[in-house]
Amino acid sequence: MFWDEELSPEEEDEIIEWTARELYKYGMETAAILFLESYKPMSRIGTSMGTVFFTPLMPIFGDNAAIKSQKVMKLFEEHKNVEKLIVRLEEIASKGLNPKSDDKKDKVSEGDSMKKKGWRQYIPFL
Repeated sequence: MFWDEELSPEEEDEIIEWTARELYKYGMETAAILFLESYKPMSRIGTSMGTVFFTPLMPIFGDNAAIKSQKVMKLFEEHKNVEKLIVRLEEIASKGLNPKSDDKKDKVSEGDSMKKKGWRQYIPFL
């Protein structure tokens, strides 16, 4: 299993960046920051519970999903990694980065910023 291995700093940064961009892509950056700020003091307990309850179910989705979920659980046991994710989410949200671009400096054009993103596109009055 993966639990014996340590994550490299490059893998940590890659997982944090992927998570932040996925949350931004679906328009959940504000809710995620709120949740993560309240979750940070209990991150070790939360990831332990997630490991117990969710890790046995992940092989259903394939070996890649099982390994990735174990890496994510291991990564977010540490408070510093949760803080890194919060900071990255704030950076992405404040700069209005294009989540589909690999270039971190790429800005969303004015027309794209007016479009609703994520789940908000299905609610007409938001």
